[in-house]
Amino acid sequence: MNLFFSICSNNYLAQAIVLYKSFKKFHPETGFFLFLCDQKSSAVDYSQIADEVIELDSIEPRFGELALKYNIIELNTSLKPRIFEYLFSERKITQAVFLDPDIKFYHSVSFLFTDFIQANILLTPHIYSPIPPDGKKPDEQSFLMFGIYNLGFISVRNTEESLRFLQWWKSRTYEFGYADTYKGIFVDQLPVNLVPLFFKSVHILEDRGMNMAPWNLHERWLDNRNGELFVNRQDRLKFYHFSSFITGEPELPQHHYNRFLLKDRPDLQQIYTDYNNELLSAGYMNYRQLENAYAKRREEHLRKIRKNKWVRKFLP
Repeated sequence: MNLFFSICSNNYLAQAIVLYKSFKKFHPETGFFLFLCDQKSSAVDYSQIADEVIELDSIEPRFGELALKYNIIELNTSLKPRIFEYLFSERKITQAVFLDPDIKFYHSVSFLFTDFIQANILLTPHIYSPIPPDGKKPDEQSFLMFGIYNLGFISVRNTEESLRFLQWWKSRTYEFGYADTYKGIFVDQLPVNLVPLFFKSVHILEDRGMNMAPWNLHERWLDNRNGELFVNRQDRLKFYHFSSFITGEPELPQHHYNRFLLKDRPDLQQIYTDYNNELLSAGYMNYRQLENAYAKRREEHLRKIRKNKWVRKFLP
């Protein structure tokens, strides 16, 4: 049995809905789970969001500890290897594919279960080709800081070698799952730089239609052929990663990626407009207001720590 899954909190459920609907359009018979890094809300109908929605604190005994240690982004990413373990050991999944919730499908990726069935781990790099040293972002140094591979996608097959990889990966995300690039750590991504060296049967996908995103636009352009989207006139667009998308007036994110504005990329304008409208139709404005239960607890925990440190300064 093969399965796709994503992870998010309640405030990201509109993105998860768009992902789920686009996924099912091309893979109606394949299961899709959502792991909720939050507590379920009575205001949400979770049956419309995935085939099954599972609260993460129900599968990880150390969840409470990690929820106090990490901010919500770090918490979401740190638990990724544990979910693979859970799916393999308790759900007996043969091959599992993780996807970030801010992804939308444009074509089937069922070939992942056939052409690459012998690979234990499938990865997509952020970029395939050099970037000119022109002072714009991202540059090649960006990926040395944030990771060679984008972990918005990873596929893992249930093998002994993969379980060894997951144990190794989890020990790193549970211990150093922070977003602190100045200390050489960045959530779940930086450890995976070493995976092709440390583990057997790791395959780097050579497909520009997989994980097209704002960080690789210097090397990828869309072409519409009778309603079918192709990348560089060669690879079908399988999925686009709408990282850092802000609703309203669609625009390419500028905080880490200032190489293009959307006006410079007419090939992207329609998919960005469509994604914006789909998020709003999925209830984005309502979901984004839902407060994460664990983020609130962590803030109270940190406030107590700061208060205790301040008090201790004045104790004899």
